[in-house]
Amino acid sequence: MADLIWIAIALGVAVVAWRFKRHRDRRRQLMLLCHRASLEFSTVDPFPDTGWLPFRLFGRGLSRGTENVVWNDDEGEGARAFDYWIEERRTDGSVPVVHRFSCALVALPVACRRLEVAPHGIVDDVRELIEGDDLDLELGSFNRRFDVHADDRRFAVTFLDQRMMRALMTLPEGVTVLVNEDRMLLVAPVLSAPEVLLLLEAARALRRHVPAVVASLYPPRPMKGPHEDRWLQGGWSPEPIGDDADPARSIPPLRSRGERAPG
Repeated sequence: MADLIWIAIALGVAVVAWRFKRHRDRRRQLMLLCHRASLEFSTVDPFPDTGWLPFRLFGRGLSRGTENVVWNDDEGEGARAFDYWIEERRTDGSVPVVHRFSCALVALPVACRRLEVAPHGIVDDVRELIEGDDLDLELGSFNRRFDVHADDRRFAVTFLDQRMMRALMTLPEGVTVLVNEDRMLLVAPVLSAPEVLLLLEAARALRRHVPAVVASLYPPRPMKGPHEDRWLQGGWSPEPIGDDADPARSIPPLRSRGERAPG
């Protein structure tokens, strides 16, 4: 019995050592590929907004983290790729399990509604869990490969035109695409170093395929300004915000009868 225990311990140590070596070798290869491709690389996340991205994935788990970040924002796309992990408690109370993903993120010049394009049978680890039935679109081959959920059908149909659907069909198997606010996120199982760079390029390519009409129907939300237009409940609201939202400031003063308006 004691021999079996020692054998089990030795096997456990060997597995941990093998995983550490594989992780280290993959990181070195990714660093070398980034150098050759003139991309920036960091083992830790230099972007403070990752934990606040508008996707369910970044709010899950007991703990979570980002590592092996790749980026080059020369074109102003806000594009980057990274490894992401989540530690979650098992339902039976045993040792927590760690889920790992490869992700690519890109900024969009529009104010998007929640949209999910996931391969059939994908697990709930990356799903946004948007309520509603699957949306059937015009491209049959696309419907056979992906499940589409959205909180605004009009946005989904506008965003997923024929050109965008065909671009999504070129993605590797197992990649889920999530859209919300002004971000598009690609999520996949942990990829090899060369595949991480391909995922980053895929995110950039999808950004270029966003239909131009989307920007006119769902224009980007201004970050500042007293009259910031917001898209709420399917309609535009030009109501002022901040200090100008005070009715006492927004209502013009009463004038006496016969008094002319200024100007």
